[in-house]
Amino acid sequence: MRDFELPGRSAAHSTHGMAATAHPLATLTAIDVLRAGGNAMDAAIAANAVLGVVEPAMSGIGGDCVVLYAPKGGPNVHAFIGLGRTPAAAHLAWYKDRGIDKAPPFSPHVVAVPALVDAWVRLLADHGTRPLAALLEPAIGYAEDGYPVHERVARDFAYWAKALAHDPNTRATFLKDGKPPRQGTLHR
Repeated sequence: MRDFELPGRSAAHSTHGMAATAHPLATLTAIDVLRAGGNAMDAAIAANAVLGVVEPAMSGIGGDCVVLYAPKGGPNVHAFIGLGRTPAAAHLAWYKDRGIDKAPPFSPHVVAVPALVDAWVRLLADHGTRPLAALLEPAIGYAEDGYPVHERVARDFAYWAKALAHDPNTRATFLKDGKPPRQGTLHR
């Protein structure tokens, strides 16, 4: 409940778990996983998968994974770093021989091998209670059936519209009739 005497947001309290993410649909997904008997790791991974769909400029399976967690809610916090690597065939000499001295935008030569999904699999094996396929169902549902574009995401789409137009597949996915989705628009 909001304390109108204080600026900002009120503190949140719960007795059976809680979740907070950058997007309401991801937060709801995490809460749904917890209510269905999943643990915090299950909820975090399901929510992160949803973020990759509903907030694609900030999250996604082509990225990395950095996690702080306390096994079984204990006092010791652990860090898990799932960062992508440079492709094995990429060598500095190859870039120098071609006159590439800085990362060119829109180039496959600047992409690392994604580590996020591998991190999810490892974290679930070590700490999860649900199979990955079940945790991906909400994200798949939003991708197939659509989700209403949130205000912040609409601003991101508008800001990146020129970059999104650069690639024909990205343009077809994110720019309907050459325009970015507006707030409240159902996007698939």
